[in-house]
Amino acid sequence: MVPYKDNGHLTERQHNYNKCHSSTRMAVERAIGLLKGRMRRLLDNLPMTRGDLIPKYIVACCIIHNICLLRQDQFTPIAIDLHRVPEVVVPLPHNVQADDRNVAIACQKRNLTAEELPLQEEF
Repeated sequence: MVPYKDNGHLTERQHNYNKCHSSTRMAVERAIGLLKGRMRRLLDNLPMTRGDLIPKYIVACCIIHNICLLRQDQFTPIAIDLHRVPEVVVPLPHNVQADDRNVAIACQKRNLTAEELPLQEEF
């Protein structure tokens, strides 16, 4: 889901949603950065040619990373600029396209999520 575009007319709920979305995204980006710092193969090209195995490889890396955290394995994370590192992209089949119906459904889900989020206090 994407944040609401701030055109100066956002409701309190929409503004709250954007704030929650932003803080969650920062936490996710930090977690991905830590994972990529430990599992350096995730930074560039994965050592495989079969696209169907890529998700399993990434999940395996996550599991190994979590085991290391549970065992308090020490490592020095390397600073990674997530905006400069290419994401692992699995190409979609040529017949899969985003259409207006999917966009409308996504907007409805975002609106429902915005309504359900507890309002955050301003800092």
